[in-house]
Amino acid sequence: MGGEKERRDGAIFEDHVFPKFSERAILRRQMNGFDDPDLKHFVPLAFSPVMKEECKEDRFELEFVRSFANAALVLARAGRVETDGPGCYVFLRHSYPIPVLYMTRHCMELEIKRTIRRLGGNAGQTHKLDSLWSSLLSRLPKHDRAGDRRAVKNMGEFVHSISKVDETGVDLRYPKDKKGNFTQDVPLFVDDEEVARLLLKFIDQLESIRVPDDD
Repeated sequence: MGGEKERRDGAIFEDHVFPKFSERAILRRQMNGFDDPDLKHFVPLAFSPVMKEECKEDRFELEFVRSFANAALVLARAGRVETDGPGCYVFLRHSYPIPVLYMTRHCMELEIKRTIRRLGGNAGQTHKLDSLWSSLLSRLPKHDRAGDRRAVKNMGEFVHSISKVDETGVDLRYPKDKKGNFTQDVPLFVDDEEVARLLLKFIDQLESIRVPDDD
């Protein structure tokens, strides 16, 4: 009844749940040293700003890549804890795999583009994973060893599988596309923990590529 009365009185909300806001409660340019009692609640957004200017581009790229990858694994593990009930499988009213796969896909795009740059190329403006992977393959050093061929093949299949879920980076961000179609309207079960673990291996594998400056 109270909510109906508020609406009749011209109120916007049925209830007021958002608290009084102070930006200092969530964002601070600096802390008062290690003795700051609030330090336990805050972590640096990024560590790369303290690096030397000549190192920043590489450090920022890698920090973004690693941050998304680590967050994907942590979130996937948290989701598994919620769904693995004692003696049962719990279906939630929300999805952990959506953000896990979004972070995975975005992280793969960043890492592939980073690797293309490390190999002297320019990835351009495309967000398509398969196109980016093809561009990277064209720049890879010659790989005649069976282990190299196998690694490239397996990584390519991983890229293609994630690309099928979201080719351009849009379908895991929004429930509908520009045409009004639901973006994830086909049943799909995801082992998002395994996805996140493979993502970390994918990053490590590309970071291990020997580029000319490494010699």
